[in-house]
Amino acid sequence: MEKIKYPVYDYMKFIWKKKLLLIGFTILCMVIGAGLSYTKQTVYTSTANVFTGNAENDLLSKPELITPIYKEELPDGISDSLNIKIVGPFHISLSLSGPNKEAVESNTKKVAEQYTQDLTERFNEQYEAQKNYKNALEGLMEETKETISQYNQLKQETSDENKLFNFTEALINKRYWEYTTDFRDADLDLSMAEPPRLIPGISTTQTSNNLLRNTILAGAFGFQLMLVLLVLWKYIINARRALSERK
Repeated sequence: MEKIKYPVYDYMKFIWKKKLLLIGFTILCMVIGAGLSYTKQTVYTSTANVFTGNAENDLLSKPELITPIYKEELPDGISDSLNIKIVGPFHISLSLSGPNKEAVESNTKKVAEQYTQDLTERFNEQYEAQKNYKNALEGLMEETKETISQYNQLKQETSDENKLFNFTEALINKRYWEYTTDFRDADLDLSMAEPPRLIPGISTTQTSNNLLRNTILAGAFGFQLMLVLLVLWKYIINARRALSERK
């Protein structure tokens, strides 16, 4: 009578006999994974936030234009990590990464302060120009009011009125209201102007060495690898046995 074979049971029995080898190799891989996690270099990332103000500034409001300007002022080790992002309206963040926490924080503060200073200089230029424009409009308004007053006085003193005077009067009044409208717009722009400023507080984070994650993954890899090796080992044993029985 032919002997009944149970190959799956046979393989499971073999693996059970080698369980210490399976467990030992899994533990070894977990130790290696944990060791590699501890040797991984910690990377610190510092982020500064800047309110850019509401003045128009195309050069200093687009990350792709800002980055090359300020990378040149940073040390070689961390200059390539400079990351500038638009967080929201009039809000830009600047961040640096590197293994030295003190260097990362100090250089992040330095570049953020320099960026804020450049924004402030540009803002002050625009603010002063708008202020001068407002003052000029105010002067024109006064001159126009005086001209209108003189014209009205001239009308009272003479009875020789014609269409030219009427047209001149309408033109003068029109110019006065144009100046008044522009003056009010300029005054409103000045009252709503907000200067750039560095938002207090530079946050710093550090990368995790992922000890638990790496240990579990290494253990799972070691377990599966040893399981495959044990199955292959048992297969070779069975193959040799079958060959010897045929002979």
